Amino acid sequence: MARNRTKSKRRRSKRKKGSETSNLVWTIVIVACVGLLVGVGFVSQKLIAKGVVDKATLCHSDGALNVTSILLDLTDPLSVTQQSRLKTIISREVEEASVDTMIALGVVSEDSVNWGAKFAKCKPATGDDANGLYENPAIIAERYEKEFTKPIQLTLNSMLTGATENQSPIMEALQSLISQTPSFADARGHRKIIMVSDMLQHSDNLSFYRNQGWDYFTQHNGEQRLAGNLSSASIEILRIPRTAVNIPPNEIVEDFWVRYFDRQGSRPPTVTSLGDL
Repeated sequence: MARNRTKSKRRRSKRKKGSETSNLVWTIVIVACVGLLVGVGFVSQKLIAKGVVDKATLCHSDGALNVTSILLDLTDPLSVTQQSRLKTIISREVEEASVDTMIALGVVSEDSVNWGAKFAKCKPATGDDANGLYENPAIIAERYEKEFTKPIQLTLNSMLTGATENQSPIMEALQSLISQTPSFADARGHRKIIMVSDMLQHSDNLSFYRNQGWDYFTQHNGEQRLAGNLSSASIEILRIPRTAVNIPPNEIVEDFWVRYFDRQGSRPPTVTSLGDL
């Protein structure tokens, strides 16, 4: 009888251990499932948040990734050929930009009322970029066309119809555009400025036509007024050629702008000709 009781105890002990092991397994499974559900919920919330677009800027909730500010110096109107090439260049720039790149357009004008960002919005996703989990491709495509590409075209066309002006305050208009470009100071990616201009600064503050270059600028406290807000920004200049007899010496023009961008903290500018032939 004692031998039978010992066997019975062993069987109960095995059953108890088996039950404990089974409970542990189920506990692990339940914890894993809960963790998986929490993880899926977290990822879903992140995706939904990423899909939220600000109505004013068209940027996703994280804000602008990159910034491209385009300044057009049209104080002397462009030729038809130059206008066509400019539109092509800007269209290509927009097309190649990533989603959430802030695109801003501004103009040089003798009237300060016209300075600043006349258009400033993030490039939204196209219909092809839409995520089917939480975005409607048709709605995304319509927004891209209606709220982004068409306004850019309308803004650019309105800028190109301006008349000849008496002054070209390039420095002043540039700083106004930068200050009115959302996220220019805190973009997470690259910052780029494209200047379409003959680079012939002519304003009350400084005029190359009066032979006022960098030396004049520094002697009149101009260097102290620099904002220094172009740190690591890339500068691309599309130079508009001028052939008039009273054009300021190229030495003054180039020396000034090299020093100006260096003091502002940008990368050395690249220069190409907009051309007309």
